[in-house]
Amino acid sequence: MRIIARLHRWWGVAFCLLFATWFASGIVMHFVPFPARGKAAATLDRAEVHTEAAARDVAAGYGRAYGLDLSRADVERVAYDQWTVSGDYDSDRPLYRVMLNDAARTELYISSTAGDVVLVTTRRMRMLNYVGSIMHWIYPAPLRHHAEAWRALVWWLSLIGAIGAGLGVVIGLARLGAAIRQKTPAYQGLLAWHHGLGLVLAPFILGWIVSGFLSLGDDWPLRSLHTFDFAPLSSRPLLRSAVIVTLCLCGLAFSLTGAVLAWRMTARSPERQAARTQ
Repeated sequence: MRIIARLHRWWGVAFCLLFATWFASGIVMHFVPFPARGKAAATLDRAEVHTEAAARDVAAGYGRAYGLDLSRADVERVAYDQWTVSGDYDSDRPLYRVMLNDAARTELYISSTAGDVVLVTTRRMRMLNYVGSIMHWIYPAPLRHHAEAWRALVWWLSLIGAIGAGLGVVIGLARLGAAIRQKTPAYQGLLAWHHGLGLVLAPFILGWIVSGFLSLGDDWPLRSLHTFDFAPLSSRPLLRSAVIVTLCLCGLAFSLTGAVLAWRMTARSPERQAARTQ
């Protein structure tokens, strides 16, 4: 058990802050999802766009339809960026990004192959996604551009994190059993909070981590479990939001207590104490 406890402690050093980031960013991305292709309406008959002037014409038609001011707009041609890095836009590349320079910092993305506005973002949407989906998915464009490397990284982080959490459950149950037999508290202080939260939230934390890395496969039949998008929650959006936020906040508290404890124990380890005295 001592070896398992030591492994769990070092897992905590490595992963508790990552878990905390996942839980916190999960709340943000629940309310502000990643910008999706196809939200904007087509502005011209399907026609290829090969120049910035043609892209500006497409943007002007969209602007007239939606009351946007393009008088200060800038246009640039992009292969991909943070918001168009996924394979959903492969058939539209290269894209033309039209930056309106308005109060909302609206940006339009125009397909060069179809002449459609395929994506619209605003500064607020982009900023919230940096602390939401991008942080949650570990989704910086240079990494996500290499899809297999990104998928492998997220998969392995999730799997190793699940193993570490599983070790924590084993330790928690063993200490709980010993405490019941001895009729004494298993832990005190912050350790008691971490122990209690871990045992209560273990099904959610383990299920959430495992479902997260399994959901990287698009054809996984239980993918909706990761986002709680199943009956009866899917038909009650307010209840679903309340459940997600509550569980994520509890998971955040659990992860932060684990991070603090892991670093405390590491700082107090015999090896470090000996090093300080030399």
